[in-house]
Amino acid sequence: MPRFLSIAAFECQHRASWTMMDAVAQTRSGIQFIEQERAFDASPDGPEAELADRLVGRWYVELPRSSKTEILQVEELLVGTSLIDLNGEARRLLQASSADELAGASLARFVAMTSRPAMAELLEKARVGSVEVTHVCLLTTEGAPVGIRLLAARTGEGDDRLVLVGSESSLPDAALDELIKNEERYRRLFQRMPIALWRVDPRGVKPLLGDARDAGVTDLVAHFNRHPELLDLAMDSITIAEVNDLTVQLFGGRSGVDFIRPIRSYWTARPDTLRRVIGARYRGLPQYTEETQVCGIDGRVVDVVMSMAFPPPDDIDGDCLVGMIDITDRRQAEAQLRELQDEFAHAARISMLSELTASIAHELRQPLAAITTHGDATMRWLATEPPAVDRAVKGLEGILKATERASAIIQRIHRMAINEAAQCTSVDVNAAIADTALFVKHDLQSRQVALVLNLEDGLPPVFGDEVQLQQVIHNLIRNSAQAIAEGQCSRRCVTVSTARQGDHIEIVVEDTGPGIRPEQAGRLFTAFETTKRGGMGIGLTLCRSIVTSHGGTIEPDMSFCDGARFRIALPLQVSP
Repeated sequence: MPRFLSIAAFECQHRASWTMMDAVAQTRSGIQFIEQERAFDASPDGPEAELADRLVGRWYVELPRSSKTEILQVEELLVGTSLIDLNGEARRLLQASSADELAGASLARFVAMTSRPAMAELLEKARVGSVEVTHVCLLTTEGAPVGIRLLAARTGEGDDRLVLVGSESSLPDAALDELIKNEERYRRLFQRMPIALWRVDPRGVKPLLGDARDAGVTDLVAHFNRHPELLDLAMDSITIAEVNDLTVQLFGGRSGVDFIRPIRSYWTARPDTLRRVIGARYRGLPQYTEETQVCGIDGRVVDVVMSMAFPPPDDIDGDCLVGMIDITDRRQAEAQLRELQDEFAHAARISMLSELTASIAHELRQPLAAITTHGDATMRWLATEPPAVDRAVKGLEGILKATERASAIIQRIHRMAINEAAQCTSVDVNAAIADTALFVKHDLQSRQVALVLNLEDGLPPVFGDEVQLQQVIHNLIRNSAQAIAEGQCSRRCVTVSTARQGDHIEIVVEDTGPGIRPEQAGRLFTAFETTKRGGMGIGLTLCRSIVTSHGGTIEPDMSFCDGARFRIALPLQVSP
């Protein structure tokens, strides 16, 4: 770093008097001082250097290349001027952690709009050898304004290298006026924004977070789960400082004053959201977003997308800004869409059952025939003299078993046929697939297609509607069987496999049919697109809709060359 310690010393000795000097005296003093400095060669390790580094800021800059007679425009000059180095006080004034953080940055980044003409004039005059003092407003790395009394001079290392020397002072009048205007603009924007805005004061929760850090807590959400009384304390310690007009309208208040209170009453429907918000702040995240529910002043519960911006980590007393968008209409539309999807799925199941009439009749014919056979035998054993009671009992037991089997078949048909909303429970995927296999067995046999099940033992459950998931598996198996039959394939087999893959259960349905042509891949899940004779083109569309509603994915495996293969991934059931 070039040495301008005598400038710094001069600044230290005359800081208090600068505000008393007129512009002519300041300029004359600066010129004389620069001339003295060029002959100065003090040790950089002395007490003068340490004092200057702590009290006077020095910024070393490089101007953009230009001829001495060329006058650059204000923005062109400031944008083209780059920081080379700066001392400790300059770093403090700009709130920079190190000189390297700002090395190469444009000077325009740190000069307020109202001070840019004065800064540009100062640089131009210093470039031609003139030394002047000016009063400017600089901006910190966080955008905060700071007033600086500043002079500029060449460093002796070329006409394009300057040193700016200055100390903190009050803001220039123009900068103060601009701050007031900016505050007014902020107020107008805050009130007129088309989303609900809250300014939240989180300082009350600072001791709680400090205690958690002192105790070595790393997961604050889990800590709150173990100590719910701490979340209660947080809800009573964080307060709303200000809200905009749309907040009053959305949450049923009469004025913004109604909302200035601790935040507890707003989160009684979803305290878990607040738990995660505080946890995000504790982890040092800059913001957090979630769909949640907020309780209004009038008692309504409003569905919103909530996004909260946190202050920088070093601003522990800063306010948080919360934005909320009402999604009530969207939630209602989603509910209506789910109803339509349920109706759609029900219609598809009825259509499927009509196609499986022969299979259903075959399935029922066996237990009904068994009932008839055992009934006839039982009647004969009871008609003997003496009655063969033991054998008659065995016949009755056979009737009961056949009846239970017939009842199970009817229950499966009933579950597929009834029209009711999805009933999400814990689902054993392997059991659901095995049950589906019984349903389609006769249909596959009639097409001379074998069904192979490779089901991994001990799979954890998924959370979903068993009937809908069985409908997906049934659709894929039936599509495979139809493709094999229509393609007159020599190998005729459908394989269903399951396995755990991390936090998902993977279901793979593959066949030995003609496969999927590349040009078909992009339209597989498009409604009413079909390659089957007489097909409606809704089967795979419905499959994707069901799987997606369960938080999963379904995709064709186009790398499989021996037929068609579909992979389904379903998330594991989350423990409460």
